[in-house]
Amino acid sequence: MTGKLAERTRKIAIALSGGGHRASLFGLGVLLYLTDAGRNREVVSVSSVSGGSLTNAWLAQKGDYSNLTPEELETQVVGPFARRVAHVGTLWASWTTWVYIVALGVALGAVFAVWWLPVDLLLRTICFVLGLAGWGFLASLRRTICALAFRRTLYSTGRRPTLLREIEHENVQHVICATDVRAGHHVYFSGDFVCSYRLGWGCPADFRLADAVQVSAAFPGLFPPRWLATKQHGFVDGARDTPLFMVLSDGGVYDNMAEQWPIGIRARKSRWPTQSDTLKEPNALVVVDASGPMRWKTVRRMRIPAIGEVFALLRAIRVLYDKTTATRRITLVDRFDRAARDGRWLEGALVMINRSPYWTADYFSKQAETWPERAERAACVLQVLGDEDREQWKHLALENSRVKTTLSRLGGDVSASLLYHGYVLAMANLHVILGFPLLTVPSYDRFRQLVANG
Repeated sequence: MTGKLAERTRKIAIALSGGGHRASLFGLGVLLYLTDAGRNREVVSVSSVSGGSLTNAWLAQKGDYSNLTPEELETQVVGPFARRVAHVGTLWASWTTWVYIVALGVALGAVFAVWWLPVDLLLRTICFVLGLAGWGFLASLRRTICALAFRRTLYSTGRRPTLLREIEHENVQHVICATDVRAGHHVYFSGDFVCSYRLGWGCPADFRLADAVQVSAAFPGLFPPRWLATKQHGFVDGARDTPLFMVLSDGGVYDNMAEQWPIGIRARKSRWPTQSDTLKEPNALVVVDASGPMRWKTVRRMRIPAIGEVFALLRAIRVLYDKTTATRRITLVDRFDRAARDGRWLEGALVMINRSPYWTADYFSKQAETWPERAERAACVLQVLGDEDREQWKHLALENSRVKTTLSRLGGDVSASLLYHGYVLAMANLHVILGFPLLTVPSYDRFRQLVANG
């Protein structure tokens, strides 16, 4: 690690990006490396959005991450979660989801069956309109069905749902981020607070952990924004009068890398000085970005009259998202490099799913004049990785970045590959940039066994 940061007490923040189950498992591989390297003892916060929040909440529910041994992390956290995602899934693993889908189909069939009723046209039209409105209301409940599936498959103790306040830990703060679409800012859910710039500072009350994860993973288009009452949280010191409801969508809408939480800690301490002791301020940040890069895509559907305009709008939104995220990554790297040179504030590193473990090491191995320590560590990484697996790693990174953003099961091979990639890439990048321990590259069989049934 750079000498200046090594002189300070190390306090690490981890930010887990969105990306469905792809992000969940890739981030879990990074967490496993940090534990093997003994760096989990220095972690003070884990923030997350969307798919990363599934992992974050599961980890928080299982205990204090900073105190877990590698064996405990594997048996209590990684193994059970990875096997579920690999072989069962989350949203589609609950029987309530399938009952709901059947009910939607039956209801839609009943709505159109109205036209065959032996009544006059006006009455049929009225019944059809009312039935369609009722079906629309039923369809909007998919957000609640998703939360129920999360609660049944992941976030319960026995048959009792885990409450948000039950994930409060002394050493590590787990922060689940959702987007308030009315204010255009994040709302942060943690075991000891709920807060946002507009709403102010509040308490978790009896809010369920599964609901926090669901609003964080409410992918736009698949799940409508969720209206949640603010009264139970008792917000104070907000930027305006507290509204009756928060209107929440996917945390990735505002920030798909979840880095805004650790970066904004000092500003929050200034805004809420009475809560300063509650907020854990890091001096190193590991950003795990599992959002797949934008790829070439056919535009034939955009030629369809009227409907094609919807596809064009969705594609334009994807372009905007991709470019703003790329700009954020560039800004982050610049911030991290300046901090490393000055030995002040927040050093850090990115772990990006579309990169091979060779990428960062190759780059810094040629930067001996600018970054002599990193160049030396890069040479060590290249020696450990060897040269014979370059093409295999390049192919694996490409395939992992193309895994669909989904809440369905991924299969054993894909799941093991994501865990393996996250582990080795984190080890390579964090050793080069931050000086974290360089371990022996683990066998791929270790990760296959973690996801294996039985």
